[in-house]
Amino acid sequence: MDAPPPTKPPRGIKYGKDESAGCGFLVNVIKSLGFSETTEERQKEKQKIEQEFKRSDLRLNELVSRHDQQLTQVLPLFSQVSTEVTASRERIHAVKENLGACKRLLQCRRDELKKMWTDAVQHKYVLEMLEQIQELRKVPQRVVSYTAKRQYLHASKALTDALATLNGPLLGVEGLADLRADLQSRRQQLYQRLHEELVTQVYKNSANEAFQRSNSSRLNSSFTRGIGARRSTDRIEANARVRKALSDMAQGFDLDKAEIIEDADLIDPELSMSYFIAIIVECFGMLHKVPDSLETLRVQIQTELLNVVRQTTHQLATGGALQTAAAGETNPLLTLLEIIFKQFKAIAKTHTLLLKNYLAVGQKYAVVGPQPYDLTDFWAQAQSVLQLLLTDYLDIQNTSADESSQAGFAEPTNNINSYFLRRKVPSTKKAMFKFDKSSHIASNSTNETFKEHRRNASDASVDDNLGGTLGSGKGSVTGLLPHEKKQREKLLICTPDQNVITKVYLPLMGYIQEIENFMKCKPGQPCSLHDFVDNYIKDTFLSKGHNRNLQLTIESLSKNQDAWRAIITPEEMKTLNLSRPLLQSTVMVERRLVETKNLIEDLPCYSEELLKMVCALLKAYREICQAAYRGIVQPDSEDKRIYSVAWLKDEDISRFLKSLPNWTDLKTSSQRARHTRKLQRTNFEPSEEESPLQVQQRNIREAEMLTSNLGEGGITQQEILADISVLKELAILQESMEWFSVRVSEFANELRRPLVNGLNSATAECTANVAIKDGTIKVMTNLALEFDELANTCLLVLHLEVRVQCFHYLRSKSSIRTNSYVGSKDDILEPDRQVSVLNKRLSEMDEAFSATLHPRKTRYIFEGLAHLAARILIQASNYLEHIDQITVQRMCRNSIALQQTLSNITASREVALDQAKHFYELLCMEPDEILNALLERGTEFSEMQLLNALQLSCKACGITDANLLASYQQKLSDILGAKPSKGVVV
Repeated sequence: MDAPPPTKPPRGIKYGKDESAGCGFLVNVIKSLGFSETTEERQKEKQKIEQEFKRSDLRLNELVSRHDQQLTQVLPLFSQVSTEVTASRERIHAVKENLGACKRLLQCRRDELKKMWTDAVQHKYVLEMLEQIQELRKVPQRVVSYTAKRQYLHASKALTDALATLNGPLLGVEGLADLRADLQSRRQQLYQRLHEELVTQVYKNSANEAFQRSNSSRLNSSFTRGIGARRSTDRIEANARVRKALSDMAQGFDLDKAEIIEDADLIDPELSMSYFIAIIVECFGMLHKVPDSLETLRVQIQTELLNVVRQTTHQLATGGALQTAAAGETNPLLTLLEIIFKQFKAIAKTHTLLLKNYLAVGQKYAVVGPQPYDLTDFWAQAQSVLQLLLTDYLDIQNTSADESSQAGFAEPTNNINSYFLRRKVPSTKKAMFKFDKSSHIASNSTNETFKEHRRNASDASVDDNLGGTLGSGKGSVTGLLPHEKKQREKLLICTPDQNVITKVYLPLMGYIQEIENFMKCKPGQPCSLHDFVDNYIKDTFLSKGHNRNLQLTIESLSKNQDAWRAIITPEEMKTLNLSRPLLQSTVMVERRLVETKNLIEDLPCYSEELLKMVCALLKAYREICQAAYRGIVQPDSEDKRIYSVAWLKDEDISRFLKSLPNWTDLKTSSQRARHTRKLQRTNFEPSEEESPLQVQQRNIREAEMLTSNLGEGGITQQEILADISVLKELAILQESMEWFSVRVSEFANELRRPLVNGLNSATAECTANVAIKDGTIKVMTNLALEFDELANTCLLVLHLEVRVQCFHYLRSKSSIRTNSYVGSKDDILEPDRQVSVLNKRLSEMDEAFSATLHPRKTRYIFEGLAHLAARILIQASNYLEHIDQITVQRMCRNSIALQQTLSNITASREVALDQAKHFYELLCMEPDEILNALLERGTEFSEMQLLNALQLSCKACGITDANLLASYQQKLSDILGAKPSKGVVV
């Protein structure tokens, strides 16, 4: 036993592939036998293996003998170990059986413990439920308390947690059904309260703040905030706390840090609004009411804006701002629109803040539902409200009634041309101008579309109003009932009037431009309010208002036969600062021109349409005036004519008269007196002051020209305008046309200047279209020139008519050919009857012209008439068969009578008629005395006149010798060739 124990041979030794290795050797043997082809080879291999086996056996015997002692020791030890292992196995089996029994016993004990643990857990859960139920019963009171303190976050949190508990762990508790219904009802009430508070913040408070900024004086105590008596330090601290709370809320809501306001009146309005909006929107997120609140807000935009408009209108109507506007320059509606638009912008700004909070809350609570509305929706509803407001004040509802009443205005009457044309056959000429095809007359389809648009807008507002019933109380979103809508229509700060658009158009277009900028409208795609205003102005205000008045004016002038007889009253003359009367029709058209000018200043974007109508009016009035002129100068039949008119139609005579200095002086002096720009019809240069000699020469030139154009047949009674009233009408027409041409020219010149002041308030599109086209201005200028030309024609006709009547009365064929001066039964101390008639006519014409024409025009008409009369009287000697003292005295009296009449008219001594008297005084002398007088005093007459006087003198003296007559003529020729003429030869 003392010998060392046998060593265990190493395990895991792998044998190699050499032949001496055990396994490897065996494998090689098998391979050799397998690859052997012959038996001999197998025998050899067998012998080799046997030799090796013998060698191994010998070696094994040797080893056993060498280790015999060790093997003897190992075998007992092996038996002992085997016995112990067997005993250990038995003990382990016994332990295993014991453990199985313990397991069975423990299993029974665990079920008992589990039952006891389950009972304990159930008791604990019941206690928790009882505590939760106890807390849930306190939630309604707690919500009421939070709501009263305006701690909406706490109230929303309490309700949300309570309902989550009731709908979660306590869902199966039937006894909590009433409490669940009560909390759900309170949740809805809290939502309504929050919505009312939100509406108050978004609409009422925003509108009130904008109203206070617009009006320095507080109009009503409801707009004031009771913070005046508070200490400034309290307000500063409160505002600081709110700012900190807003900063914390942006990072994450903490109920204890969020709702820290105890007195909202201490906070600045803007901060208060931001704070409450953030709180309320967060509450909507807690209450899972974000989609519902968004939809309700979107639907109620128009209703709340209408409430803002009604409240603002009431405040203006009952406050001091309306009285201030009424006493001052501002239109009440303009003030209302300005305040309302400021309120709308403030509300839109609040909506921006509101939508920002909604976006943050939607992301925080992962809200799934409709997308929030944007400011485009808000401004679309705001435009509808402004359309309803303008509909009330523009009196669009009465448009159809006015149109139907105007339809029966015009009655069939005779055309004015039939009044002026002195013919037996009545004129069948149709009206020369109509507006039927005018682009400004609205079609039926356009009117129906416009009325349908307005009706739809009104109905939509009523439906929205009736649809909203979200509660009552302060700031409630209740809809307008029908009787409330009627009250809204009646509550107006000024009387509805279509013309009010001219007062508010430019500011309104500024507001529309801002709205289009807010809505990001593309060029050429205006907003609905822009379309509404544009359609109203074109289809209603212009087509049925201004343009209709222009059309009625034309119709009344063309159909009223008394239009050209009526003149303005003295009061109107004083108002217009006139010294001579004008035609009422001219003043009426000028008033329409002034109305259009004011409309162009008020509605610059529609200047082209207005000017087209004005041009149409002026063209029609031009035709009517020309027809009136033709009616005045129209003869009874086609084969006869008015001599003065025929003369004026002669281009040579007309050009000659207009080239005389007295005409150019008349036109330039008229222009200087009016202080207006000279009409560009002819480039007249102001003439220098004429000397008496130049005046005489000019008058003699005119007399010679007219005398040379007079035919041998003379002028009959039918070829003159014998009626003084006709001449007076022509004078009034002249004065009216000249005055009107100046007004039209001034209007055309003003179109070249900027139309309105402060045009930058209008839209950019409007500003681009404000520039008046040169073609339109040219048309206006040409029309002014045509009226001025008509006035010039009337004045020249009067100028020639006076001279034609001188020819008619002084060169009558009956009086000249029969030499009625001899043996006349008339008083020889009186002038001839024809001269007396002419003097009376001249006095009547002077009286008529003095009352209707400017003094310088009357002077132009009668100036130079004495030279013509003297020439006619002198030429009358050519038709005398013989001369005597009575004839000479009669002719001298005629000259003196005419001189007295013309001197009274012109207020100057007409020396030209002295020459006629001197001429006839020569006829009383003998031929030698005539020649001696010429040598002493010089010549005053032409050679033909002196030759005729010499022949009449010789005939009166009975000289019939031809040689003696020839000698007298030769002496006369010698005197005229040697002696310069004295004065001016008539």
